[in-house]
Amino acid sequence: MLALLVNADNERFERLWSNNDPNVQVYDLPEAARAGILKLRVDDRPYPEPNWDQLKRMDEKSSSPAYGVVKPQLPSDLEIRPYQTQAIDNWFDNDCRGLFEMATGTGKTKTALSASVRLYEREKRLAVIITVPYQHLVDQWKDESQQFGYRPILAYQSKSSWFDLLNSMVMDFSSGYRDCLAVITTHTTFISADFQATIARLSDKTLIIADEAHHLGAERSRQNYPQQIPYRLALSATPDRWFDDEGTAALRAYFGETVFSFTLEQAIGVSLTPYYYHPHIVQLTDEELETYQELSVKIAQLAGRDDERAQESLKLLLMRRAELLNKAANKLVELSKLIDESDHIEHTLFYCAPGQIDDVQRLLGWDHGILVQRFTAEEDTSERQQRLTDFASGEIQALVAMKCLDEGVDVPSTKTAYVMASSSNPREFIQRRGRVLRKYPGKEFSIIHDMIPVPPTAWTTSQDSATFNIERGIIRKELERFKEFASPALNKHKAMDVIWDIASRYNLMDF
Repeated sequence: MLALLVNADNERFERLWSNNDPNVQVYDLPEAARAGILKLRVDDRPYPEPNWDQLKRMDEKSSSPAYGVVKPQLPSDLEIRPYQTQAIDNWFDNDCRGLFEMATGTGKTKTALSASVRLYEREKRLAVIITVPYQHLVDQWKDESQQFGYRPILAYQSKSSWFDLLNSMVMDFSSGYRDCLAVITTHTTFISADFQATIARLSDKTLIIADEAHHLGAERSRQNYPQQIPYRLALSATPDRWFDDEGTAALRAYFGETVFSFTLEQAIGVSLTPYYYHPHIVQLTDEELETYQELSVKIAQLAGRDDERAQESLKLLLMRRAELLNKAANKLVELSKLIDESDHIEHTLFYCAPGQIDDVQRLLGWDHGILVQRFTAEEDTSERQQRLTDFASGEIQALVAMKCLDEGVDVPSTKTAYVMASSSNPREFIQRRGRVLRKYPGKEFSIIHDMIPVPPTAWTTSQDSATFNIERGIIRKELERFKEFASPALNKHKAMDVIWDIASRYNLMDF
């Protein structure tokens, strides 16, 4: 490595001496100034000796496998599926800009890295910036990218752990001393002033890969898109932001439109397992429905106002109403009944609402003797990784989780999922389903149980009343998710039978 550095310095000196360095302008030194400088020269050094120990450590670090000279290439054991090749071809046809709208579990990461290798082979040198929403995804991308020959800098957590190294590598790449540079960071660090200032020196032959790119449509993020980077690739199963047309438009304007789409329906049987979908009708109690009606009336009063105070109040009311549905008391009753009817619980995931997770864990562990662990943001990275390992090996039978499993965490051994907490946000329930359907040795199909809250069957009201319209609103929102889950299921028609009576009652047969 030291020899390479010496040669690089010699070459740079020759370029400077010959005035052939495009980044430096060399001027002749006037004779008078030259004579003055020589006159001032003394035998003693006017500066201290270099810290040779520190330089040695830097040399050892730069020559380590983590940051050494690399050449991106496809792994010898990689099998690129035809649809992944098509995605890459489409991206190149669009001048290496665009969005891969691919279902969870279809290999977006490998497809993106394969595209980057092809781009490196075409350009002969490449800087790759990979940005992801969460810290655990940084580690996952690191592991994947190393299989493709990259030795990435991990730019997250403490600035002191990456800032100087990244600056040095960017300088080397920009000066032509390095043909490949890779950095993986979080979306939060990516939009920071320090990171943006560092990558501002990267322009030509630079690629940005944005995983779960929909996050970057937020207002603060879209103010920090590096416009000088020519090659751009966004990845997301659900790129359009919910109720944020402006953010969606900004995201697509920067990365480009969808150049390849691979839906869940297309992926089932190819890269995802088939699945059975079992909806379970859960009746709201009279008290819950009364509260729901009160909230709905207040929401209707605020819906037509556009002042900031009204919008904040509206947001809080909508959150309270969603929480009421997610934590409907009879969901636990129905869950206990389903567990009793199950022959054996293994590799089972329970999606819970905030505030519900303790009740579900208590019901499973204490009441039914199931070996269960929590998987939440409260556990540190090592604890969560150990629980995923124990879950995959069968040491624990079940995980109870919240949103931290929605994006990026691989739990392919999951065979069965119980959706206790529903979401009207399509991105959330699509991500949750994708987590369950990943292929795994010995896993032929998956099973999804879905709790659907509805008004009490004893509740009777005129179809012309405000109460009926409020109830109908509950059902319509739940049926949107039901349709998404049921349509590709192996037991689609049986699932439809479960919900048909409810849909008929509220004149929603066209759902």
